[in-house]
Amino acid sequence: MLKNFSFIILILTGLFCMPIISASNQDDYDETLLDMVTLSGLDDEVIIGDKISLNGKIDPSLFGTQPSDVVILISAPTGSHASSFMLAKPALNGTFGYKQVADVGGDWTFEALYSGIYSNKIAISAIPGNEPKKTALTLSGWPTYPRVGDRVSFKGRLTDSEGKGIPFKAVNYRLASSPVGCIGGCAFGGYMEWRDAGTVNTDLSGEYSFSLPVVETGGVQIETVFPGDETYSMTSSRTLKIVVNE
Repeated sequence: MLKNFSFIILILTGLFCMPIISASNQDDYDETLLDMVTLSGLDDEVIIGDKISLNGKIDPSLFGTQPSDVVILISAPTGSHASSFMLAKPALNGTFGYKQVADVGGDWTFEALYSGIYSNKIAISAIPGNEPKKTALTLSGWPTYPRVGDRVSFKGRLTDSEGKGIPFKAVNYRLASSPVGCIGGCAFGGYMEWRDAGTVNTDLSGEYSFSLPVVETGGVQIETVFPGDETYSMTSSRTLKIVVNE
């Protein structure tokens, strides 16, 4: 017990002394800690929308029987919704992994931090793919048979070819109805004319939702459309038919 306590005191003393190391031996100090916390990337480049895979290791001398979480410091390109840091859970041998979706193109920089010791920095570029990835868009609405004065709630999800949600993308919704009977307002020049009704953004899991008021009786159709971008292809949902009762 006394031996373990002395070891802890030794570690804490070393950490507190770090900021006052003189410039003359700073190079030697950095070289000593160079391999204590390591970080590497699976690839130097990824396609925008794919995941950046990181692997790292903590030297066993930095922890006891169970290592604590590793802080992953993230420097993302402008426009990204990525957090500035995340936590990774190491295994008992000190190895850890982390995955980050490259939601925008540009240079990404990562660094691991454990017990006051930084790893090497790694840089990974996110670049556009040769072809946009295929997408799918779902849509459902309730109630299916509303009455005038009700609000109809709609929801859906935008996913990639692997069924994973695509976050923070704009989805347009549009309506079609005859001049008699519509929801969300009537402004049609002819029978079953489509018009844009609004835009909503997907959340972190690719889901979206919106609601519209019922203003007249009749039949209404509604669909949602993702216009696509340099990473993901355009797609549209199925067309819902809503019957408005008196």
